[in-house]
Amino acid sequence: MKIKYIKLFFLSLLIVGLNSCSKDEAFDAENDPIALDKIDVSKQSVEHQALFEYARLMSIAINKHDNMNDLLQQEALRLEKRGYYEQEFFVGMQGKSEMKDFSGKSLNQVLANIDEAKSNVNIKEFLNVNPGMSVLLAGDRHTKTFTNRVYVDNNFDDSDPMEVVHYYENGVMHTELLSVYRYEKSFVVRNSEVYQGVTTSGLDKSDRGSAVLFTYDDGRSVVVNAGSIEPPNSKLYDNGSPFIGDEDPGDDDDPYVGGGNTGGGSPGSGTPGSGTPGSGTPCGEDCERDCENGTENLWRFRTTDDYDGFLAGKGEWFFVIIWADGANYTIQNGAVVTSGSALSYIRTGQITKVTGDDTWFYPNFSSIIWNPHASTTNPKPDGNRMKVVCFESDGGRTKNFETKLSFKVFDIIDVELPIDFTINNGDDLIGEYIVEYCHDIGSGGFIYHPASAVDVQHNER
Repeated sequence: MKIKYIKLFFLSLLIVGLNSCSKDEAFDAENDPIALDKIDVSKQSVEHQALFEYARLMSIAINKHDNMNDLLQQEALRLEKRGYYEQEFFVGMQGKSEMKDFSGKSLNQVLANIDEAKSNVNIKEFLNVNPGMSVLLAGDRHTKTFTNRVYVDNNFDDSDPMEVVHYYENGVMHTELLSVYRYEKSFVVRNSEVYQGVTTSGLDKSDRGSAVLFTYDDGRSVVVNAGSIEPPNSKLYDNGSPFIGDEDPGDDDDPYVGGGNTGGGSPGSGTPGSGTPGSGTPCGEDCERDCENGTENLWRFRTTDDYDGFLAGKGEWFFVIIWADGANYTIQNGAVVTSGSALSYIRTGQITKVTGDDTWFYPNFSSIIWNPHASTTNPKPDGNRMKVVCFESDGGRTKNFETKLSFKVFDIIDVELPIDFTINNGDDLIGEYIVEYCHDIGSGGFIYHPASAVDVQHNER
């Protein structure tokens, strides 16, 4: 009898242990970040609903037609061949151009009837809420294989490897972590990162930061960042119409590289100046900038990380330059009192095609003639420090960003002041750096490091 009870005792322990393990496993599953982020598309914003539905339709078409991935790739490379910076196409440009092997139908016409359960989808409604909807070819075009997945960029945080991303395969939604390694090509439905809005009245000729890419039949013109189009010999248009001709970019027919205001080039030999303030400057002044007397110039930068993941395409960067300007300073009871607009800032245009291969890019962005010395001709000095903040642009709605700048006024008093400026809510902060007036700035310039992967070089010109 004792042996029998001992066996029953151990059997009960085993059952309790198995039950405990199953509870632990259930608990882990409940805390799986993917399981927790199952998304109900119907509860998303109308803008995101359109992205999800277009991705779903594309995934069905890819599964249904063996050559669909290749045809979509041709569309994604067509704009780039004509001078556009990214391998993507705009959904609004797919309403009229015929796709090969589809009896004269456009891509949007094919997709509108691809799902028998929801036949004749009104894609025009998608474009009413998302005029800048685009499809990105993610991955190296020379890779031979495609996955049949179509991802959705619903403003996921591409700087967080634990972010959950959504994709469709044959009309069925799946999720995975952003950190998953992807070696095959795929497509991403999103709102283009260089999309700026629509206009019905054209652009002001003085607006050099924007360009009209195409116009809908209802008169809305889609406006993108001008830096996304190669000037001045862009082949995007022929007599004002995009997509003239039907040539297809082949594997060896790479588009023009390194144009625009990015100007990719060889690394060169520029090194930071090595002198110290007041020692051996060319003109005998305290600082080399006093000798140069030129405009402060963000000359070039390079990086080993483009800060844009596999599903986000090429990097788009911009810099915000902040300095003291336009303020009166008085000393009252031993403290500095400021009046007026104590800090000013200016931002570069969007610098596109940024790659993480340590290639130099050349914004050559000149900001101000910097003069921190108070005098009768310069009663409002600029301060002895300048801050530069670097971002990778991901679009989205706007938000405020605050930073602070500390500097000297009257060459003796330390002041620290905050400044707000507007960025997009998807923009990623890469880093900041301080430019001291007395950093050497001669022909070699001076190199700064806003992040461990990034070098930025200033000079004067």
